[in-house]
Amino acid sequence: MVKVQFVFCLLLIPFTVCKPISKRMQYELNTSVMRLQDYIRIDTSNPENYDLVVQFWKQQAAEIGLPISVYRPGRYPVCIITWQGSCPELPSIMLNSHSDVVTAEEVYWSHPPFSGEIDENGDLFGRGTQDTKSLSIQHLEAIRNLINNKVTLERTIHISIIPDEERGGSEGMKPFLKSQYFKRLNVGFALDEGLTSPTNTMFATYQDKRPWQLNMTFYGQGGHGSSIQTSTAVEKLQLLLDQVIHFRREQSQIMSSSKAYDFGSFSTINMNIIQTGIATNVIPNKVNAVIDMRLAVNANISDIQSMVDEWQSLTGPHTELEYLRREDESMATSIDDSNPYWIAMQKAAEEMDIDIQPVVCFATSDMLYLRNLGIPAIGFAPRRNMVSRIHDIDEYISLDGFLNGIEIFEGIIKRIGNVTAV
Repeated sequence: MVKVQFVFCLLLIPFTVCKPISKRMQYELNTSVMRLQDYIRIDTSNPENYDLVVQFWKQQAAEIGLPISVYRPGRYPVCIITWQGSCPELPSIMLNSHSDVVTAEEVYWSHPPFSGEIDENGDLFGRGTQDTKSLSIQHLEAIRNLINNKVTLERTIHISIIPDEERGGSEGMKPFLKSQYFKRLNVGFALDEGLTSPTNTMFATYQDKRPWQLNMTFYGQGGHGSSIQTSTAVEKLQLLLDQVIHFRREQSQIMSSSKAYDFGSFSTINMNIIQTGIATNVIPNKVNAVIDMRLAVNANISDIQSMVDEWQSLTGPHTELEYLRREDESMATSIDDSNPYWIAMQKAAEEMDIDIQPVVCFATSDMLYLRNLGIPAIGFAPRRNMVSRIHDIDEYISLDGFLNGIEIFEGIIKRIGNVTAV
């Protein structure tokens, strides 16, 4: 009898437990987010980095297969990426944003302001995430998706990246609008930076407030820090402060009695820079103060001028006044049936089941200059259910909102790019 032995072998198959990818990691692998991070990491609070901006946008244009032109009508470069429409003779659409950002004091930030870090909640932090680098990338990614989906538009689309907006545009939008470069673009309508909404309703700005920025310098009696001098520069500053606070309180009352988001009904005023002093025991002979005003839509220029004249008179002799920025006119873009571009935006919003509320911009954008040329322009950024951190510490953007905003721009661009009747 033959004994048959069976040998049972246990095969141990190695396996790993797959952990779910975190929300932050999902975003870090998203190419649109990666492009935004790369753009945020260029510190454009320093104009010396504008050449890096040009390199960045040349690379983006090459990847998307579109031509890019770089102009220098002023000191700094203007980048224009063009997607030609099927009817290039029609007035074009300008998708505008600015490349520069305001400075950031890193010590007050929870994330380095030029790092593009993403937290566990899916928020990306960095200077320019709201104002306005995320907008630039959304324009780019929307066009990229439309091209990949074989969409054609009748009107030519220009993605414009403009420098120097934060300083008033004297080396950016202002000289560009006077150039032959701009005239050749044949712009019929523009979209530019918009506001961050704390609710589910998005804002569309059709008019900007008029900026007045005053540089006032007071000269007075100096001396030893232990003495009591008369007519000092600091006393003159105090007289001005009293007037500024009084006007501010008046406007605050108007704001309190206005409807929600009626930014155009009141003026704002802030003293943003005060410089004085040379030593702890020396009374300064000179005080310099910079005042930033944004005028209500119905503010009368002659009344504002009279108020400023009164300030200068009150502070007495040896007071110098310089206007760092002064815009007396800010035209409005129509938001009714007479504006086919606005109608197209509204139709796109209906199709995507989103609500867009027209408002006056509480600040000032480059669109002021474009509207004053008679070109209709709307400020729009698809940022909703977010805290506005424009020019604030810990500026951020929700990446859910950022990616959804790309889809929203796709819908809007398709509509405005095919507007036929103007």
